[in-house]
Amino acid sequence: MRTKSCVLRATDWEWPLAQAHAAEIEADWRRRHAQIPAMFNGVTYLTCSHTLDGGAFAATLFKSDFRTLLYWRARPDAEREPVRETFGCSLIRSAEGYLLMGQQGPGQLNSGRIYPPGGLIDGDDVRDGVIDIDASIARELGEETGLSAAELERVPGYLLVFTGLKIAIAIGWRSALPAVELRERILGFVRSQAEPELADIVTVASHADIDEVRMPPHALAFARTVLSA
Repeated sequence: MRTKSCVLRATDWEWPLAQAHAAEIEADWRRRHAQIPAMFNGVTYLTCSHTLDGGAFAATLFKSDFRTLLYWRARPDAEREPVRETFGCSLIRSAEGYLLMGQQGPGQLNSGRIYPPGGLIDGDDVRDGVIDIDASIARELGEETGLSAAELERVPGYLLVFTGLKIAIAIGWRSALPAVELRERILGFVRSQAEPELADIVTVASHADIDEVRMPPHALAFARTVLSA
């Protein structure tokens, strides 16, 4: 779904689930962290209400943390909560229009999965009660790929995908580089990092390149939408 605007505001709403299940959340996190030590329990903002009116998306988000997010997602009654995981990502297209996605490296929660570079909203993205989703997406773009917003052409508006418990907000970027050069440029940055999040960069030139197994639902939806344009 394409939108012209995306307005996100922060609230001080307290999540009853986090308070009522604090002990279970802590135990669940200890178990998960023992399995994947690289995981970090950072601050993240989740959506507690949202509206979509024509070409305008608006949402209210509250402060939580990664371990509570993981605990909630695994609950069989997770959909009963008025909460949705919300994150931004970058749809990077080469000069030919191909889509470039990252493949997460080993030792992480989504190891092996293929998805658009991006990440959860954290405290650095909140300014005077407003969440700067553009800055969040641009920061994650630089951290994961080494690309800066200044060297890419931004596609106007946003592309939203609602899948299960998640709301994915994407910005489209166009590069003047062909796919082969763009991929090598990003890989050069990835290889220069001591602990890179990505292990590889995957070029998706058409629907035939879409990986139904390794791409999560939001990545599949974005690829199908973008590559049909």
